[in-house]
Amino acid sequence: MFKRVAVTLALVVFGLLIALGSGVVAQTNPPANQTVSNQVNDIDRAYMMTAAEAGVANIQMGQLALQRGTSPQVKQFAQAEINEQQTVSNELKRIAPRVRVNLPTTPGMKYQAALRRLSQLSGQQFDQAYLSEGGINAHLENAATFQREAAFGQNPDLIRLANAGLPIINQHFTTASSLTNYRFAQVPQRFNGSTGTPASQNPQPIAPRSAQ
Repeated sequence: MFKRVAVTLALVVFGLLIALGSGVVAQTNPPANQTVSNQVNDIDRAYMMTAAEAGVANIQMGQLALQRGTSPQVKQFAQAEINEQQTVSNELKRIAPRVRVNLPTTPGMKYQAALRRLSQLSGQQFDQAYLSEGGINAHLENAATFQREAAFGQNPDLIRLANAGLPIINQHFTTASSLTNYRFAQVPQRFNGSTGTPASQNPQPIAPRSAQ
């Protein structure tokens, strides 16, 4: 009788130890989907840094266009661009602490140079220059950055952000191309003050189309 009770108690204790051990393991190891969402590869990191830096610059360019732009279409486009970049920026800021990435908060040198040049222009020349830099160049670069992340990234949240951004990038690029009659790999005007460039001195007015 005593042996039977002892055996029963031993089995109960053993069962409790197994249960406690399973609980500790469950608490120590997070769910698989949470682990994946906290991981990033080099493509993810590059995407976050590049997109964040471009976003800061394009928001500042858009704000400048709202102040200095003369065409209603340019101001519409600038506001749509600010909205686009703020959406991406908010998502990156939400993800960054979880994946331990410190996002840039100021524009890089090339963007600073473009902003300085834009701030020196006015009238139709400013409108054309802004659409060239903030519309054409910015979205050509963004398309490559977002496509690379969508194809080769690891983090599912970042991949979703890239996939969601690509149609908007395409839409804004198409709008800027229509407003400037841009053709791929073509420089329609110069905005650096060089001589011998009549097009930069007499830019064509913006066509009366709505920015989307």
